[in-house]
Amino acid sequence: MSEKEVLYSQKAAVATITLNRPKRGNALSGPMVNQFVDILNKAIDDPTVRIIVVTGNGKYFCTGMDLTPQDDDTTSATDPVAATQSMFSTLSRSPKPTIARVNGPALGGGVGIVFSCNFRIVQSSAYFSMPEVQRGLIPALISEVIVPQLGAFRSKQYMLSGERVSAQEGYRVGFVTSVAEDEASMDKKVQDYIDLLSQSGPGAMRDVKLLVDNVDGRGGNAKVVPTYVREAFGKMITSEEAAHGIGAFASREKPNWDDFGLGAEKLKSKL
Repeated sequence: MSEKEVLYSQKAAVATITLNRPKRGNALSGPMVNQFVDILNKAIDDPTVRIIVVTGNGKYFCTGMDLTPQDDDTTSATDPVAATQSMFSTLSRSPKPTIARVNGPALGGGVGIVFSCNFRIVQSSAYFSMPEVQRGLIPALISEVIVPQLGAFRSKQYMLSGERVSAQEGYRVGFVTSVAEDEASMDKKVQDYIDLLSQSGPGAMRDVKLLVDNVDGRGGNAKVVPTYVREAFGKMITSEEAAHGIGAFASREKPNWDDFGLGAEKLKSKL
């Protein structure tokens, strides 16, 4: 690699991860996947980072896995399947809120990255497609993050047809947060969500994500879910973060979450 295929920057409490292979449509090479996971973990472990934004450089957000043969000097000893699964799971299970700034089309693995993020701000000209079957392949690795959100019917429709799903259709179906007419509008919408998230307690946001995943994953079990929810509430209401937030509310002051950043030593949820 002559230049970094994944870029990292931080402004205040916001870390931005940029896919940087514009000449290849930001297609994911093996080393690129490894680098993405390393950088993502860096952002997760940094207590000064509270929000993570993922975007692409150039015309595309991400065109999926790079299926072209790799040169010997760009290969990796890491199991590519395990590394790709780690990329999706680490992003989707990040204890910090994630925003996909979808600057262009997302295909295959790129759709998986989008679905691994909590918020998806999409430029109006962008589209989504899972064309693997047209190459005799199946979207196996991304299915874990897509099928639970889309459901069986639409997952089969999109995966079997490989059709292009517009940003507007994604919004109508419900897997896109907001559609932006141009780049300036997209950046404004991203910033709007950053501003909203910045008002919330870091630990509370971590535990909300865990709460939803656990309640959803337990299939609405009439016995297990109520017990889990009661336990989660009890542990939350006695936390230092909750005391600070409630105290600020009672004093009609804006809470200051600077002392509650999530670093490596605080990432384990209390739930």
